[in-house]
Amino acid sequence: MKYESIKLSSYRATLIDQINASQLVGAGETALLNKPLLGLIASRECPGNVLLETLELVPRWVKAGRVIVSGFHSPLEQQVLRSLLRRNGHAVKVLARCFSASGYRLAKEEQDAFANGRLLIISAFGADTPRVTRVSAIKRNELVIALSTEVVTPFISKGSPLDELLAKHKA
Repeated sequence: MKYESIKLSSYRATLIDQINASQLVGAGETALLNKPLLGLIASRECPGNVLLETLELVPRWVKAGRVIVSGFHSPLEQQVLRSLLRRNGHAVKVLARCFSASGYRLAKEEQDAFANGRLLIISAFGADTPRVTRVSAIKRNELVIALSTEVVTPFISKGSPLDELLAKHKA
């Protein structure tokens, strides 16, 4: 998969810090970044009822033409991505590691969406971050929040780094 530098609109670039904006690379349909993005962030541990309630929202998001931006890393986020792509929805997947050094390969369920312009995969990390770390995951979630016009948080574990990050952004 070939990736390239991503130039954000001036509006989007002002939402994220200059370091992230200058390092942003990706592959896929870059025009998705010009649309209002619905951020999705959830903790790894999540009750089953929250997962089911969130999955019930996906058809509405697809019907409304929403573009979902997320790391799609937690189990809930992964299930949402699968459901979204099965319904021909659009997504921006934000990696918490370097795009090139990680050797990112499209998952089977991502291949059709990628080929048909419904998926963009981006990263703001350099070669010094070949794997996901706690720090890179937090920075990835900061980028998701910055790119989003609205953020949905179906479940956040109390006292988690994600809880702290969201509290900081609400302040």
